[in-house]
Amino acid sequence: METHDALFKAESGAHQDEAKRQEHLQLIRELHHQQGVPVGVAAERLQQLFAEVRARGHHDLLRLWQLWLSELILARRIILVRTHLLAGDLLAGGQQRPPNAAIQLLLALLKTTPKEKLVDFWPMLSAFPHPKEVDAALLLLQCQELVLAELPAEESPAEEAGLSRNLANSLIHMHFESSWVTVPAEKEVEQLPLLLAHSLQLLQKLVARQQPDYATERVPELMGLVQCYLQYGEMEKGAPPKPRKLPPAQQSAAYGQELEEPEQQQPGQKSGSGGRKNKVRKMRSLAKQRNQAAISEPLEAGASHSRERLLLVGNQDYGCLTGDSGEYGQPSDTDQPAAGTKHLRQLQAKVRISALHLLASLTNQLPRRSLYGYWHVLFPDGDSGGSRHLLQLGQRDTNARCRALALQLGAQLLYGSKGFLSQACSRGPSNFTPFAVSLASSVLAAYRTLSAILEREYAPPVLTQCLKCLAVLVQATPFDQLEMGFVYEFVGHVKKLAKSAHPPVAVTALLVMEMLVGTAKLTPEIASSVGLAPSERNLQLEQKPVEEDFQELCDSDAEVELEEEQEQQEGEQPAQQKAMNPTKLTVPPVSIPRNSWLLRQVLRYLEGLGTPLSLRVECYQVLQAMATHIGLLRGHQARLAWVIAAGLRDPVADARLYAARCLDAVGYQLGRLPLPEPAERELQVSFWLCLLPEIYGAYDNAASSPLKCALCNALSNMGAFSFERLSDGQRSALLAFLSGCASDDQEEPLVRGAALRAMAVFVLHPSLKADLGFVENAAELTLRLIGDAQLLVRIKAAWALGNISDALVAVAMPSQTQRISAELLGRLIQAATKSCGDHDKVRANAVRALGNLLQILQLQQIQQLQNAEQMQLAMAKLLDCVRCSGNAKVKWNACHAIGNLVRHRAFFANGQLAGILFPALNELTVRHANFKVRTNAAGVLRQVEQRQDLGAHFALVWRSLLEALERSNALDSYEEYNHRDALQQQLCLAMAHLLALARGSDLPAMREALEEDRLDVVRATWRRVAFRIVPEQSAPLFTCSPLLEQRLQAEVTTAQRSALTFIASTLRLDP
Repeated sequence: METHDALFKAESGAHQDEAKRQEHLQLIRELHHQQGVPVGVAAERLQQLFAEVRARGHHDLLRLWQLWLSELILARRIILVRTHLLAGDLLAGGQQRPPNAAIQLLLALLKTTPKEKLVDFWPMLSAFPHPKEVDAALLLLQCQELVLAELPAEESPAEEAGLSRNLANSLIHMHFESSWVTVPAEKEVEQLPLLLAHSLQLLQKLVARQQPDYATERVPELMGLVQCYLQYGEMEKGAPPKPRKLPPAQQSAAYGQELEEPEQQQPGQKSGSGGRKNKVRKMRSLAKQRNQAAISEPLEAGASHSRERLLLVGNQDYGCLTGDSGEYGQPSDTDQPAAGTKHLRQLQAKVRISALHLLASLTNQLPRRSLYGYWHVLFPDGDSGGSRHLLQLGQRDTNARCRALALQLGAQLLYGSKGFLSQACSRGPSNFTPFAVSLASSVLAAYRTLSAILEREYAPPVLTQCLKCLAVLVQATPFDQLEMGFVYEFVGHVKKLAKSAHPPVAVTALLVMEMLVGTAKLTPEIASSVGLAPSERNLQLEQKPVEEDFQELCDSDAEVELEEEQEQQEGEQPAQQKAMNPTKLTVPPVSIPRNSWLLRQVLRYLEGLGTPLSLRVECYQVLQAMATHIGLLRGHQARLAWVIAAGLRDPVADARLYAARCLDAVGYQLGRLPLPEPAERELQVSFWLCLLPEIYGAYDNAASSPLKCALCNALSNMGAFSFERLSDGQRSALLAFLSGCASDDQEEPLVRGAALRAMAVFVLHPSLKADLGFVENAAELTLRLIGDAQLLVRIKAAWALGNISDALVAVAMPSQTQRISAELLGRLIQAATKSCGDHDKVRANAVRALGNLLQILQLQQIQQLQNAEQMQLAMAKLLDCVRCSGNAKVKWNACHAIGNLVRHRAFFANGQLAGILFPALNELTVRHANFKVRTNAAGVLRQVEQRQDLGAHFALVWRSLLEALERSNALDSYEEYNHRDALQQQLCLAMAHLLALARGSDLPAMREALEEDRLDVVRATWRRVAFRIVPEQSAPLFTCSPLLEQRLQAEVTTAQRSALTFIASTLRLDP
């Protein structure tokens, strides 16, 4: 109303033509009506009015018109027709020095302009000069944000990208000038923080839209802005922030290159039954894309990883902006200051939150290598001083939302940093501080800060984000390389929070313990903190007495009493209430030691009433992680069976799925346990007897394939000990169940493949290995699945075929009376031969199966012409895998298969095969990068039983063995060091075997090859291998020289005698 009155008065007194005055006043009266119905106005009419007022030089009158119109537009009292015309006129007329009122009207017009028209304003708006007045600058930033939000998210044109890049550069430049606007004293407190917050928001959106190369190019300036404004609000009044460029730390960047980590089995987890790797939950970076991504199980593996990602660094928009008014919400302050101070702190928090959003965009844009160069800026450096980092912000900031966002960003930056943090080591030289020690100091400081947050924080959202950050840090920490003592600093706080009444806090607290207990190498401190007995730790430490220095975390008397009281109260509840919760069970009275507080808490949640779904799921995940160190669960099979059975009957599908996966992991590790005591054997059998009916019921009620696959995988982990102790009826029911699942054409192929894999595990059990009927049934099912369209199904079928062929080899031995039918054997060989041309993961098992099947064909002495041709084709396929495959596992499996075949004369019936085999083996033995492939290739040569089989290749094979022995000391990769001794042993044994087969005419050439520049290396390696290996294996090396000397009387020529003497003296092993 005040603006209207001022405009009417100014228009009435303006020096202008009377007709124009009356026309303008009439327009004011038309627009200022009281009917409540918006009035339509053409933009051309307002354009003409502005042009007339501007031409007369009445700038104050023009300002009033613009202010009043912006009020009417925002109040929706007028409707402008073709607003984009008036907005374009304002943009064209304000390029020199845009007044505040013009930009305010422009913002109002842009808000009412159709979205498809906004894109046209971006070229002019992005190049619009930033005014010096703070009010106008703030309005212009809002205009630019509004239009930028409507630009298409897909790949932008080059011109548009260039405009956005120029605007981002302009914003960065103005921030570093530190005096880009004039702020009156009365507006400094409120307007400057708003201006800084909006400019950082706009810059964050511009950076997010750019290609990653822009962030890489401007990262010193952007990181300088982030560091500067993370401290906003700490400086004294009147001291404006002064950002500075931050170059990366060269040492961190140099060491920051993360290598692709192949999935390796943990020490001691090599599968002895089932060919199965125990799946340990790993928090891997999503940026890492594997070549085998297409073969991962879409629901089993993909859903699990997506849940892990969401649980750890989910809610990336925590604290996101939602609109122009109240976009930051009502912050929750730790302190309760006066109203004026609180408002000021809210404004300052807006700047810090905007800086955190800018850092989040940089995190998404920059490669890991660049981020590690700013580790000293983002995380503590180990000293008490230093600039403000993310964790310190999460600890000390007065705004809870800012604290939570800082900790969430910390988790996002730590996610995938395991390769970088693996370099941290607390032990180093005393005369200088190497990078590894500095990094270890930073990691320990991060743990101290997070522990302090857990101790003092009370806001559940902040606690949740802190625990997520701690979980990611735990997963990436090399505990065995750091000084001990820091684990107790946070486990005590996590133990309390695991009992929190707030479900998200309790879930993330258990997530921290899941990551901790899933660590491959348990230190004594970690083992003590989770209650793992010293006898069960299986630690490989240099100083084992250190274990005694760590006290165990135990539940206190008060906690135990409270737990017993709650259990008693639950036991007194009406039976009707218990019947409403199908997961509540009458748990057998098995006591758990107080030091196993984690197991006690997890079982209490799973056995209790009303436990939320997210908490139940995480408890099963914790049990799955605890299974990797099975000593934590050993002896508690009865209670584990009860809670897993409850999970399999849970009405919620997710709970059933994670219970099945928990059973899979626990059953696998229990099956690998030695069972020395009868009581523990009884526990093992009772565990499966309790769960078998539940597994059948859960499978029948399952609506999704992941649950069915998990149940079949769990059954495969029963182990031979428990399976053999089932009754005949129970075994028959189990096998019928799996056979039915694998043969059901209506079932999904993934489920059938999982059931077939379980059958292939049982094939090697003692009672079934000789059951030719069951083996042939499994073989028939394999033939139905090995040609499936899904790669994962074919992988499982090929693995099953390998196991089945192992069982068939045992059946086909001469001592056995049963024989597999020739027709089925032929079809199996044909399927295995075809699979040798499939994916590497299929071929790796197909060559193993093909070698066994061809061996059966030789043992049964089937001489039909068709079988002979099929055998030659299959052998040629094996040789192709040896020569042409790029996968190391395929090659060493193919070498192993050929090694079994060359012992039979039928292999060399076709002379062409030898001409392909020996040159390929020579090449692998000498030059292949993988030492295990070299070892297997050399092992094939030891299986050749007659000299005539080598033919003209004998001299080349001998020379290749000598060259391979010489090259075995040259390590291209340190990872091959552990395989070097096995390779040298196999090479020396192959040399001894060839010397035993050698004819007299071969000896001169063998001496000539030995006398070349490798004589000393061969002699030294021969002696080292002979005195290192066990006596049972070293006999060929020790008897080689004496046997050669015995042949001196049989040799006829002087050259042969001389060569024999030289070789015998070279390989003599006299002390």
